[in-house]
Amino acid sequence: MENENQGGENSLWAKGSFFQSMSKEDMDKKMKTFHKKHDEDMNFKCRKCGKKISVHNKDWHDGLCDDCFNKMYFKEE
Repeated sequence: MENENQGGENSLWAKGSFFQSMSKEDMDKKMKTFHKKHDEDMNFKCRKCGKKISVHNKDWHDGLCDDCFNKMYFKEE
């Protein structure tokens, strides 16, 4: 039986989850880019390596390309 505090694979705390707090104003602004693909609006640079990134990555992946994001937040994988 699974511990209620740990949750399952669909839990907010499941492995592979990333959360970032923001104001309501920031959330409203960023929601405009939530459904954009990782290859749309490639007008930004990864804040770590400088690689071109999409507006989605800028807003939802902490300003990082997928490689830097995974290395920073999912080190154990």
